[in-house]
Amino acid sequence: MTYDELATTGSGLSLFGVALGQTWLVALAFALTLGGALLVRSTFRRGKDAHEA
Repeated sequence: MTYDELATTGSGLSLFGVALGQTWLVALAFALTLGGALLVRSTFRRGKDAHEA
């Protein structure tokens, strides 16, 4: 018996009848995080520099 690789858990998600595997979940989480960061960066304190109150 060899233990050369990690066991796959089979975790996934089903949204609106579309099954998403682990790779798609990681890509979706990354896209949501990046989108949120860009949204905050572009809209928070619009028109003000970092040193302005």
